[in-house]
Amino acid sequence: MSKHIQHISAWLLGLFCFQQTMAQVAMPDTVCVGTSRIYKVNDASVPSTYTWTVNGITQPGNRHELSLTWTTAGVYQLTVQEHANNGCDGDVRTATVYVMPAPVANAGPDAILCYGKTLRLNGSGGLVYQWSPSAYLSNPSIAAPLVTLPGAGIYTYVLNVSANGCPALKPDTVRVTMLPPVRVFAGNDTLVAVNQPVQLNAQDMNNSGFTSYQWSPSVGLNNAQLKSPQAIINNLGSSTYVVTARTAEGCEAIDDIRITAFAKADLYVPTAFTPNGDGKNDNAVVIPAGIRELVFFRIYNRWGELVFMTNDASRGWNGIYKGQPQDSNVFVWEAKGVDYNGNVIFKKGTVTLIR
Repeated sequence: MSKHIQHISAWLLGLFCFQQTMAQVAMPDTVCVGTSRIYKVNDASVPSTYTWTVNGITQPGNRHELSLTWTTAGVYQLTVQEHANNGCDGDVRTATVYVMPAPVANAGPDAILCYGKTLRLNGSGGLVYQWSPSAYLSNPSIAAPLVTLPGAGIYTYVLNVSANGCPALKPDTVRVTMLPPVRVFAGNDTLVAVNQPVQLNAQDMNNSGFTSYQWSPSVGLNNAQLKSPQAIINNLGSSTYVVTARTAEGCEAIDDIRITAFAKADLYVPTAFTPNGDGKNDNAVVIPAGIRELVFFRIYNRWGELVFMTNDASRGWNGIYKGQPQDSNVFVWEAKGVDYNGNVIFKKGTVTLIR
């Protein structure tokens, strides 16, 4: 009799355990590194506890749901087992989670750009690219867009990438610095005597920090790679020298100077001038060829009055005396200078004002 009772009790217990609610997980799952997921079985109304494991490692908590953030790519086995209040355990449910790697955005190295030049960015790390801001880019959705900047300054671009449906965990940035314009001045055009040494002098007009200079042609120069070489012109006529200056960043500026050689050192004054404001021959000027110093250049009217005087060869008389434009007439000039050998040269003559 007692054996029969024991058999019924065991059968009832087995029936009760068999009828408990089974735990289930929606699997398999494919996620990207950096993704957070909540995995659930049953619902919160079921009075059970649960054991969760990831690759055999028991996870904290015993609720019907598990929150995971996947930080490392790989293949993981996720299991859950339900523990009912009556002491019965459900089956262990197992599923596979595939965690895909996140691409790493690489916007390339920072760049320094000479004024007016273009640059091609060099992004990598993904299959899909997006640069921001899109301003001045040929195409913000490719790995290597062309950058055409509007002016000097510092421009920062941010690159986001994705691959196989997974975004990078963080963007990368690149900074592009466009330098201000560089300018070199080869000097004012000048007049010399044949075989007169001329000191050239290239000037850095914007303080750009030029590190090298190259003059061309090198004929007649003592060293074409100096900032200030010496030139000797041994032929009559004009010679043009071009200087190319470069900075450490490779930025380049070009200018030229024309040197006109006369047969000897002298003071020349054109025979007429037309002060009509057209920008052509508006002033009576002295042209010092091979002159180291202009002592004076004077102009007198027919009554012997001094109407103009200067020791600066870049200045001339515009035909105005005491605030009044002078009529067409002939004026007397005289000039005195010291040539490159220290010889004093004095000249005089007439110049005609034409209205």
